[in-house]
Amino acid sequence: MTVSRSTPVLPVRLLPGLAVAWLACAGSASSPAVLDAGLPEGRLTRPLATLAGETRLGPDEALRVRELGRDASTSHHLVWIRDREPLHRHERHDLMVVVLQGRGFLRLGKEERAVGEGSILYVPRGAVHAFRNAGPEPAVAYVVYVPPFDGADRVGVEDAAGE
Repeated sequence: MTVSRSTPVLPVRLLPGLAVAWLACAGSASSPAVLDAGLPEGRLTRPLATLAGETRLGPDEALRVRELGRDASTSHHLVWIRDREPLHRHERHDLMVVVLQGRGFLRLGKEERAVGEGSILYVPRGAVHAFRNAGPEPAVAYVVYVPPFDGADRVGVEDAAGE
């Protein structure tokens, strides 16, 4: 193995297990990015490149949410948004969002920021938020709710200031 300036050198005598794991993974740069979630019904493993295309929005459909699985602590969903979602909050749920396809703007509280493919977003319970799509195709995200989403905890917010 040739060590280049960009190859990290690990102190093998201090971290032998980590060094072995790193060396085992060093040649796997071509491995695809995957979703890998251990759920009670089994391990859910899918290439990220295929997740966004598993379901399509209908021509008149603005938003679709599809549950992938859940356990006692979390629920896992794919969300497609054609244009935008209404400003809202979740009183009992935190969200972790990974943008799989598309680009747009995440409104969180009073601030709006640009996000795109690969962005990882955290929305704490009670935070006013909304996503607005800025691309020609629907944006797609992988969303994890903690605790599992109950289908009812979505409070619309009328205040444009996001208070």
